[in-house]
Amino acid sequence: MGPKNEYYEYAQAFLSGRTIESSKDQLFTMSGAFSAFRREVLMETFLYDIDSIGEDTDMTFQIRTRLGKKVVICADAIFYVEPISGFSELYTQRQRWQRGELEVTENYMTQSSSLKRFFNNFLVRRMIIDHTFVFPRMIWTFASIVLIAFGYSTLVVGMSYLLIYSLYVFVALINFASVAILLRKYPSEQHYYLHLWWVTLTLPVYQFVNSWIRLVGIINAMTTKATWRMRGINEETSRLMAVLRDDGKTLREQYRRRRKGK
Repeated sequence: MGPKNEYYEYAQAFLSGRTIESSKDQLFTMSGAFSAFRREVLMETFLYDIDSIGEDTDMTFQIRTRLGKKVVICADAIFYVEPISGFSELYTQRQRWQRGELEVTENYMTQSSSLKRFFNNFLVRRMIIDHTFVFPRMIWTFASIVLIAFGYSTLVVGMSYLLIYSLYVFVALINFASVAILLRKYPSEQHYYLHLWWVTLTLPVYQFVNSWIRLVGIINAMTTKATWRMRGINEETSRLMAVLRDDGKTLREQYRRRRKGK
């Protein structure tokens, strides 16, 4: 299911989202694996920034912001990329993307991060919509427990979840139809894409999982040094369990000391 959701996500991101961004000269990143440069323009930049793991995004901003040149997407280009092999790869990939996005944004938002620039600076809107608005979906993980504790019926809570999920599916269907129209010039690809209509039902779960991975990426960006090799899910789980065991040991020792003090 993971690779199918990723294919669906890429189709929407490139054909729908980035086509609109490109038309307004607001393309956030030229993804490294799918980018092409004019040599004379590339040599005017600082080249890839080794201090950021979002070097493709940094290059995008160098060309558009520092050099004042146009960055566009070629919607007719054909490219191939291997899908993710499993959850562990997705976990490290999305953390890397999240961290790179934050690093580059920090470098280019210094003079334009106020909310009053919301309508005339796409970067401000991008960060608010892509971060501030995306995480409320995670709040419902804990809100349901609180609502039930306040006496709400589990049936009412369950129905509200079903309604929210249906709205996410509805948005996915709109995006699905938009991309299907854009693929009219490629009948075989359109046929394959339409065959994956069922992904609209699973995409909200996929995006929900990615939201949690992105949150972990933000926390790691604030607490660890940037490196291309991100910690995998198994390594992070081991570290988390070690911290919990150490905390538990500390609490037990303090409890024994208090008992002896009495």
